[in-house]
Amino acid sequence: MGHTMEENRCIICGKKLHDPLAVYCAECEYELKRVRLADEESLEEWVDRMSESRMYAHNDTEFEKIKTLDAWF
Repeated sequence: MGHTMEENRCIICGKKLHDPLAVYCAECEYELKRVRLADEESLEEWVDRMSESRMYAHNDTEFEKIKTLDAWF
């Protein structure tokens, strides 16, 4: 099987996912489903914080291989 350019990653924290149909990692899925106490950060605050501190960096060399829109015309 060939290497695909797009890896399946959690849409919140960016961790690599092993299930090709998964959207969230196990930790983020747990956080989304659990009940939050009144003195905890809200779900929206948690998602914002996790999204800002992504755990991976994009590989710029992969993006250089993508054709620009001008290449199609």
